[in-house]
Amino acid sequence: MPKRKLESTDTPDGSPKRPSAPASDLVLANSSFSGSRLNYWAPCTSSEDRPCDITKDLSIWNEFFWPVGLELRELSMGQLDLAGMSSAHIVPEVPERKHEAVTLLRHLLTYHRCLVSVELNGCILTDHHQLICDALTERPSLEKLKLCLPNMSKRALRSVTAVLPLQNHLLVLECQFTNLEQTFCKGLSEFLRSAVSLKKFILNAPVLMAREGRIIFQGLKQNATITTLSLNTCIRPYLKSHGNEFAEYLRGNQTLRTLILTTKRQNDHVELRLIMRSLFRRTTLSEVKLVGFTMNDYNSRRVALLLSKNQSLRDFHMVNCNLYSDGCMPKSVRTRHWIAALRKNKTLEKLTMELSCFTVEECKSLFEALKSNASLKKITVERLRPTEEAVVCRAMRETGVRERFFLRDSCIVQDPGATLTECKDLSFLDIDSRVLSEFDRFRTALRLLPSCSHVTSLTLTVWEELLDDNVTSGLIAQYIAGTMVLRVLTLNLVSGNWDPVNRVKKALVRALSVNKSIRRLHICGLCFDESETRVLAETFKSSRTLYNVAFLPNDQNSTISLVQKLLPNFSTNYTLIGLHVHRPEVVQGDLFTIDDVLRRNVSLVTLAAQFVAGMRRRYLAAAAELVHSNPLLVELLRDVTSVNEDEVLSQIRNSLKSYSELDDFMRLAGVVKCGVTCHVRDDGQKQLADIGRDCWLRIRQYLKMGDILDEQ
Repeated sequence: MPKRKLESTDTPDGSPKRPSAPASDLVLANSSFSGSRLNYWAPCTSSEDRPCDITKDLSIWNEFFWPVGLELRELSMGQLDLAGMSSAHIVPEVPERKHEAVTLLRHLLTYHRCLVSVELNGCILTDHHQLICDALTERPSLEKLKLCLPNMSKRALRSVTAVLPLQNHLLVLECQFTNLEQTFCKGLSEFLRSAVSLKKFILNAPVLMAREGRIIFQGLKQNATITTLSLNTCIRPYLKSHGNEFAEYLRGNQTLRTLILTTKRQNDHVELRLIMRSLFRRTTLSEVKLVGFTMNDYNSRRVALLLSKNQSLRDFHMVNCNLYSDGCMPKSVRTRHWIAALRKNKTLEKLTMELSCFTVEECKSLFEALKSNASLKKITVERLRPTEEAVVCRAMRETGVRERFFLRDSCIVQDPGATLTECKDLSFLDIDSRVLSEFDRFRTALRLLPSCSHVTSLTLTVWEELLDDNVTSGLIAQYIAGTMVLRVLTLNLVSGNWDPVNRVKKALVRALSVNKSIRRLHICGLCFDESETRVLAETFKSSRTLYNVAFLPNDQNSTISLVQKLLPNFSTNYTLIGLHVHRPEVVQGDLFTIDDVLRRNVSLVTLAAQFVAGMRRRYLAAAAELVHSNPLLVELLRDVTSVNEDEVLSQIRNSLKSYSELDDFMRLAGVVKCGVTCHVRDDGQKQLADIGRDCWLRIRQYLKMGDILDEQ
């Protein structure tokens, strides 16, 4: 274990002081927005059947964490997560507020077993790192720790690394830096070497230099627990000097199963060549993900060769990668390397790649090769050639491999007639008025959209020359109001220095207000008046399908108006889990209230998913009753169970019906252990057990699991 320099909070023998129990007379100031008082010294009451009592006061706790960019969330039944907020209004110039947040964090770490996941950012650590690290020494049972440490002092880094070896239950460690410092790397390496529980390690830094990289990998080489390694950094300097060491690490490691490499320099072909050289060694890896690389001819052939030879990989993903630097496969190569890879590999099950560099004939050859590959079940395609999507999709169907392909990225429509009418396989479309160049072609696309029942995601970009056109705006509004299948809509309304007449915007917001299918909505551009933001606010609050909204107009007043109109009765919304807006200073208090409701809704969806999955607890059932119709819950369960949406809806209904009867309800509520029985009354009056099933079901319509109070 690395030794720490003696600090002011240490004892003479160098051991950290145990934080003293919080004094009952130590009272925090009133909270920032609601002016509430917080009884933060209450003990942890978390158990298997009920969450800690502080979950009832998370709104007040978060008023104190808000100034330092953190938020306390309910992660799952009985577990809390202190996570960073990218949109939070950090106030470093108010030391009193920061000290209050540190006090609460220290108390949580020391006394609350329900806190299992923590993120520490530079704002809360600066000037208070020793107090927090002392509390961490008292809390060795954290499961996840994320360190976001930009420009921290060596003293602070030493404090952090000194407590890492004490985290004996840590499953996930994520480190995010603007600059890797050797002092921290040495402490990190020591922790990685001796970690007994760590399963996932994530490193996010601009660049991994040779010396720091070698220090970290010295610890990784001796680790026997990590199954997932994610490096979000440029690793060329390290690989150039120690490439063999990295390759030996991969070859000699017996526990690593997943490797994720995200480049910071897209066109660095040397970096990818060094990576591929290491992957050719025999490893235990079953999943590799390369993110953001652009490949030259040599590297692309090496990837294909790797897939043809490797017998351990089950998943191989090239996410946001270009297979060839110039976007076109060299004629001398054609498809033979990729065809050979698909024919020879008998173990790969999932593959992500782009197809925009392949011609139609080359795609057909790939599809024919895929027919003979029984193991490859799913291929995620990121891009196709814009003018050949329909022909490529037809070739997929004709060769019998269409069901194995998932077309992920939006297709940029260049020929509305061919793309919208001939190709029913493209469900993600991008229609841009300037890409189509002619008004009539853009209007043709808009007229065809209502008949395209296969389109579930649409990005619609309308430039200024068409925004004030009555025909165009009418077609857009008609489609939005009438569609029953569209799930994702992005509206990019580019107006330059002027704003279109109000009738265009009013038609748009009116159409959005009657839509019943859109789940994710992104509006970018224009300026909206009071009446328009009022309609939008009511739409966002009342919708039972919209769960994620981005509203990014051209002016600040539109945002302020929307936020202020969202606030009244916003807590009655149980559908929205994300609202992305500009955050003017004048509405910070309103935004906190909105964010708190969104935080609550996310937690409820998570808890409800656990109930539907089979964990029968009263607290989870209460959550399921509140958000059973939330589309995010449906999508979450669909992804986990790999069944279609109708089956997921059936699972949700059945889980709610599982306690509809009197005895089932009372058992789940914890009122009885077996069934409801009542002593006979002297006056012969009916009691609860005598009312009959029909009467109970009538009562049940008004009685929710959340109405049952905790035992005092």
